[in-house]
Amino acid sequence: MDNESNFATESFASVAKQVKERRGLKTSGFAGSEQYLQKVRDFEKEQAAATQQINLSIARGEDLDRLALLDPITDLCNHRTFVKELKAEMSRARRYQQNIALCLISIDHFAELAQQYGVLTSEAVLKIVGNVIRNSIREIDISGRYDGHQFIIALSRTGISGGAIVAERIRQRIAAQGITHNWQSFSLTASFGVATYPEQATEYDELIARALEVMEYANTRGGDRVLAV
Repeated sequence: MDNESNFATESFASVAKQVKERRGLKTSGFAGSEQYLQKVRDFEKEQAAATQQINLSIARGEDLDRLALLDPITDLCNHRTFVKELKAEMSRARRYQQNIALCLISIDHFAELAQQYGVLTSEAVLKIVGNVIRNSIREIDISGRYDGHQFIIALSRTGISGGAIVAERIRQRIAAQGITHNWQSFSLTASFGVATYPEQATEYDELIARALEVMEYANTRGGDRVLAV
């Protein structure tokens, strides 16, 4: 269902035909275009290279646990830690025949926000969104900062409907945040893409790619919405 008020949780099936025509998507299995899967894999290589810099920082005596496991701004899992935990969670889900809902989140218009308000405010925004995510999920779920202004969540034992409900809750809570900078107030919105294991993908990078593609499509439809496969 497509609600043009921009406060909508949409079913991917409602726009599957248009998407398929435009991007060659299917509706089951890993159905994203190969460019998204390659994008995920290239980014993972970049993060592996960045790990070398982390090791240099550790050698200089900086906080081992923080640098190795957590994103320094949000205190959520960093990319490396999240992928490791996601692989382990998918292994458990495979063994017990359970679902995982993966949600990718992008803060809308973040580049413009950073340009207008500066680094300190944009980092404060990332912290606020990180806190919203942390307070909106269960202890058994995994959350991380994926890249820049993008966040990622793995919801254990959760299907597509449950994943969309959690994403919509987070969307509403992000939109409710009031932020003040130099006596000017502004609000935030975010775009969400939700995909599930094993329905949409059986490998971790394919699952991320699927959610990434759906999230970007949500953004092109105006942002401030949840799009679930």
